[in-house]
Amino acid sequence: MSKIGRVFALCCVILGSWLAPASAQPFPSRTVRLIVGFPPGGGVDAVARIVADKMTGLLKQPVVVENRGGAAGTIAGKQVANSDADGYTVLVNSNSMVISALMNPKAGLVIERDLYAIASVAPQAIVFVAAPDLNVKSLNEMIALARTRPLNYGTPGPGSIPHLVFEQLLSTAPGLQMQHVPFQGAGAALTATVANQIDVASVTLPPAVPLITAGKVNGLAVTGTVRSAALPQVPTAAEAGHPSVVATVWSGFFVPPKTPKAVSDQLEQAILQVVAMPEVKEKLASLGFETTGTPGAQFRRELTAEIKTWAAVLQKANLIQN
Repeated sequence: MSKIGRVFALCCVILGSWLAPASAQPFPSRTVRLIVGFPPGGGVDAVARIVADKMTGLLKQPVVVENRGGAAGTIAGKQVANSDADGYTVLVNSNSMVISALMNPKAGLVIERDLYAIASVAPQAIVFVAAPDLNVKSLNEMIALARTRPLNYGTPGPGSIPHLVFEQLLSTAPGLQMQHVPFQGAGAALTATVANQIDVASVTLPPAVPLITAGKVNGLAVTGTVRSAALPQVPTAAEAGHPSVVATVWSGFFVPPKTPKAVSDQLEQAILQVVAMPEVKEKLASLGFETTGTPGAQFRRELTAEIKTWAAVLQKANLIQN
């Protein structure tokens, strides 16, 4: 090899040594962002913050929560779908996003095409609560009052699970005079209820637990199959005579579909490891969550079935926008 050739080869080696660390760094080598599809104060946000705190230790890198509320989760969904597929941007959202995307095809988000589900954790029931000045203590008292005068009810947004569950209640109890008031998240709906600005709210259970416990709102019914361990005094909707009013909201984790499998698998394992920790289970239970975690493969199967179910419900109710 000529002197020039040896110099060229040496330059290539040096240049390669400079470039290799940037392209071959193990995951994760910097901050991981959890993009939450709702404002602070709701159940999905609470789950994301609990998971982020423990994942920071497992991944040895900061895991931070960023809230991007709006359009029942589809704004955050589109942000993550369009982000780099490197594992550093993870969506945390609920089935409200699934419903919103189905209701509004023009939003441009197709869940199974644009996002890859890696885990589902901490299902949460819906709770119906009444403002303190409304002076109703049970679901049937609210129903009786709504047959005598108009009431309004707040939800985290149109097309959210709490919204559709309340609509389902209305379909089983005819003659009610109730007007929907959508908010940007459960926290805002609860704040308005506490202040007697709206009569009733339908929200995920965790953010409502401390308000009900403190007597700032009245818990009327939960939509789980059994009473919540965090609110054993609040009956289920089925116990109140409405057995079809049953629903839960999951907190799902998603990445862009082209994310390397090794990276998505590592994220999935970390998420499931967090929710299996005894202290995390205790925390989730105290807030009103179920303490379960669903692996990605199972979650993707359940998600496919849920999309078909909600699509049929929305089509039948003529709620899909053209």
